[in-house]
Amino acid sequence: MEWLVSLFNIIISFAYSSLLSIPRMFKDLFFWIVEQFLGFAEWLGNLILSLFAPIDVSQYLTSIPPNVSWVFMQLGLPNCLFIIGTAIVIRLTLQLIPFTRFGS
Repeated sequence: MEWLVSLFNIIISFAYSSLLSIPRMFKDLFFWIVEQFLGFAEWLGNLILSLFAPIDVSQYLTSIPPNVSWVFMQLGLPNCLFIIGTAIVIRLTLQLIPFTRFGS
């Protein structure tokens, strides 16, 4: 009869350990999903950057005449483009938040 009590205690400890491992399983599943999503985002970013690899941007920047470049600098065009680009990135990021609407 002692073996039955021992078996019952082993089954109880196994069930308790299994019950404690369920939250860890869900936590690991969540981290795995996040890791897969980030891996996909990295792959997508590399794909997009590989599309622009054949384009040499420096040839376009050096082809601007010095006088035109000076006028752009005096007007503050590089700062303006940086501010506009940052605003666009922030707006697109905010559009991805579920509580905001797309197209607003």
